[in-house]
Amino acid sequence: MKLSLKQHHSPVEWIRQILEEAKGKSEGVVEHCLVGAKSKKRYANTEISAFPCHSAGIQTRHSGDFIIGDTIYHVTATLTPSIIQKCDEDIKSGLHPLLLVPSELVSKAKYFAEYIGIEKRLSVIAIEDFVALNIIEMATGNQAKFLEVLQEIINIYNERLEEVETDMSLKIEVQ
Repeated sequence: MKLSLKQHHSPVEWIRQILEEAKGKSEGVVEHCLVGAKSKKRYANTEISAFPCHSAGIQTRHSGDFIIGDTIYHVTATLTPSIIQKCDEDIKSGLHPLLLVPSELVSKAKYFAEYIGIEKRLSVIAIEDFVALNIIEMATGNQAKFLEVLQEIINIYNERLEEVETDMSLKIEVQ
């Protein structure tokens, strides 16, 4: 995926563009690998599992994509009631589920969570906001430019994609 990101746009807009480009092409792989890459950059001294997107829960014996401490990350491009059920199971097993969805699905995810009564124990965050906020924090902390940090995350993303996925058309190149 070749993207032309404008330096004067916000990190939220850059991530929105990446997710928009992935729509209909990746079945959640881009979202999964992007959050994994961001987490690897953010938590450099922590092992961030790298499994094919659709088998992460099987490989880790958990229902989510990544576990960092007591937080279990669920990353999805589409939303089904079953993922909310998985979050409920995580709560019951003592973990804090963090559900990351595209911004247009945040309200729907919160509705599902409220419907089964876990809205006060589940964090629902837009992927765009989650990744962008971390870009801003990492850049500020390292006195780097936002686009430089995004490029580092994209490099990690591409490495993770090569390591575990089969569709290399999902590699990201910023022009």
